[in-house]
Amino acid sequence: MKAYYESGSRSDKVLQKHLWNLEFMIEFVEYNKAEIIICTGDRIETHTLALKAFLEHKYIIHYYAGIKDKYFATYDSTLRHCITLFSNEQWVENKKCAKTVRKLCKSINKKPNIKIVGSNHLLDVILDFSKVPEEPYNLVLYNPCTKMKEVFIGPNPDQQYKSLPQEQLLGLIKECEKFYTNSSCGVYEAPFLIKDEQIVWLGKRNRGRKYK
Repeated sequence: MKAYYESGSRSDKVLQKHLWNLEFMIEFVEYNKAEIIICTGDRIETHTLALKAFLEHKYIIHYYAGIKDKYFATYDSTLRHCITLFSNEQWVENKKCAKTVRKLCKSINKKPNIKIVGSNHLLDVILDFSKVPEEPYNLVLYNPCTKMKEVFIGPNPDQQYKSLPQEQLLGLIKECEKFYTNSSCGVYEAPFLIKDEQIVWLGKRNRGRKYK
């Protein structure tokens, strides 16, 4: 049986990134003599920072704690819940997330310290329409799923961007016919810009999540 952990494999790259992040975070925390660490979301570098802070007995605040994916398509949920368990204070966006944090903390006999603070995704929203085509178009925004390998086959798109500023992305979403995505952008920003029936989910990543 072939092992997945090998030179150049995805897991190898993830572990290398984790070790690099750990080295950087150790230097950052020690240099700044931080006593309070605010960790946002579920990225691997955020988990590394939370781990370092936890081992150093720093006070950790986890923002966006308690978000629960309907399907286990990425590592995000596992990393997010680990950060929550490391944290001293959990900032959540709604009561549903607060309930998830309570259940999670109860599983290890940890007393939760929950603050419902809402979401900052739509603060200071600016729409930039400079990238919007003159003709009607569909928009595709796809993020890789870390739990599976993916192969894409298809024709060249009419326009393709590796990344865009948020204002230009929101402008494209606002004017599109259909928005095909697996991004959390389909949970937070898109429902305020287009109708629900214009949002088409790709795969299981973020499918079923609602911001209420």
